[in-house]
Amino acid sequence: MTPELAAGWSANVAAVATVFGALALVLFFTRGQPWGTINDAASVVLMLAMIPVALLVATLESEHRTTWALAAAVIGIGGMIAAAGLQALLVVGRVTYDQTKGWVLLAGGFVGVWYLLVAFLAEGSAIEGTLATLAVVSGVGFIAIGYGFAVGNERHPLSALGGVVLTVGSTAFLTILGLRFVTGDLVVPTWNA
Repeated sequence: MTPELAAGWSANVAAVATVFGALALVLFFTRGQPWGTINDAASVVLMLAMIPVALLVATLESEHRTTWALAAAVIGIGGMIAAAGLQALLVVGRVTYDQTKGWVLLAGGFVGVWYLLVAFLAEGSAIEGTLATLAVVSGVGFIAIGYGFAVGNERHPLSALGGVVLTVGSTAFLTILGLRFVTGDLVVPTWNA
């Protein structure tokens, strides 16, 4: 399997996990468990599936800005790994929601910053245009959720608005990017040594 196919399918899995997680969260707030745990599990899948995407996006953008693209990938992947690990510990009952909430929000903030850096570095790369705009929307959504949780709680209006913005923006970003990788529209550049 080529890196493009792997990242493309990972992006599509992440898009589905985003929507599934959002629906599970709504069901958790309206019906209770087991939907909270299902949302947490979807978050693990989402974050792990985004890692190959972040790696390939860095490769696409490093053609123009190598150091910044790699720094963005490190920030994003660090947040993705941290969020996935913390959420996995929550799913298996090794930690409580209160023990992980702040750390998960911080990790999500790193993923939000990754999205914003992807957009910032997009000029002249295959990510510019619509994908860059969706990256900004996704980054703002991640950060709004965290801020809403920090100043209020999960039911704070900014948390809810950030969740909607994130769900729409990130799902569109991941779906479009994934389809472009799978169809061969986006190809990783090769460098001759």
